[in-house]
Parts: sequence; structure tokens; C-alpha cells
Amino acid sequence: MKTDEANNHFVAGNAEELLSALENKEPYILIPKYFKGKFLENTQLPLTEKEQMGFELGSRGTANLLSSPLFHFINWLSKDSKQQKRIDSKIRKYTLKEQGDHLLLYLRQLDY
Repeated sequence: MKTDEANNHFVAGNAEELLSALENKEPYILIPKYFKGKFLENTQLPLTEKEQMGFELGSRGTANLLSSPLFHFINWLSKDSKQQKRIDSKIRKYTLKEQGDHLLLYLRQLDY
């Protein structure tokens, strides 16, 4: 994993570096163009902010309590590698944003 000093982003060029950054709860993770396609193909992306709001409002807040155990059960049943399951689980704490040809993941905590 490399650090982009100008923007204070951690650059994850493969799945191992991405998992390491997610486990360390890095505030900003940059997915470069050459890894972007594989990342989008293999990863279960979290809901966008608008989708999350609609989901929570439509269920009067109870969906938030039930969604986490249900997600972990479905993730446990999936046939993905252990590494990919851990990435899918930890990426739920991040928001995804396009940044030119790259993707930027940032902690949802930073929105508050």
C-alpha cells in the first residue's frame, strides 16, 4: 500500500492492500484505474446514501437493526473467498465516490 502524500489517500492496488487498509480503518482509500474493474466486479458495494435513507425511512428504522445480521448470514453462505468476504463485510463502513478514472472510499463517519 502506498500513500498519496498530496491528498493523504492510501492507494490500494490489489485485494491484499485493500483489505489491510479496511482493517486499519484508513479514512481515505484510493482505488486506481487498473484495479477499479476487478474491484467493482468482485465486491458487494454498500448502499448509496439515498438508498440507505429510503431503506431506513421505509421500514421506520427497524431495517437497520435487522440488516446487519442478515448481511453476515448471506455473506457466510456465499462462495467467495475468505478474503473477499472480509472485504465485503468491512466495506460497509465506507462511502464510494468516483474521482476521475479512480474510485475513492472514505469512512462514513467523516460525513458527520
